[in-house]
Amino acid sequence: MGILVEDLLALARLDETPQLRRGPVDLAVLARDAVEDARATAPTRRITLESDGPTVVSGDPAQLRQVVANLMRNALVHTPADSGIEVSASRVDGFVVLRVRDHGRGLPDGDPSALFERYWRADPDRGRDTAGSGLGLSIVSAIVSAHGGSVSAANASGGGALFTVRLPDGRGDRSSRDDLQDTAVDGTA
Repeated sequence: MGILVEDLLALARLDETPQLRRGPVDLAVLARDAVEDARATAPTRRITLESDGPTVVSGDPAQLRQVVANLMRNALVHTPADSGIEVSASRVDGFVVLRVRDHGRGLPDGDPSALFERYWRADPDRGRDTAGSGLGLSIVSAIVSAHGGSVSAANASGGGALFTVRLPDGRGDRSSRDDLQDTAVDGTA
């Protein structure tokens, strides 16, 4: 119940469209932290991280950390314990791209964008104890949108699901470049 209340409060705060606390945030660092947390939670699961160096965006570090954490939790909860998870952070055509791919059953039939609607659940009859509140991906979508980005879901080639977050590359933002040298290991300035 506490998690549901926290998720609802997070969505309500995002609906208010407050001014984001912006600073340089390296998504590769956040992805590394999320992968380490997931490995601690599921030590026998194969979880990999690939990054091509710093992937800095201008954004709110706490909110962007929640994006990565929600996507990782989704992959852990909705796939068999022996299936792998692959995470990558890269720069592509002026964007920083974060991908979380699992090797589970893939996405349910229907429109993949529906996954990001509030209270969406693959099986509405499933108990809340196993599937969550149905708010995690809507929180991801709201945060990414507030940062000027996009998020999508698709069935991955070879099976499983692929979630892709695209955010504007923060290297073009002068304040991000100037502050990057002060960025701490956890991605906060």
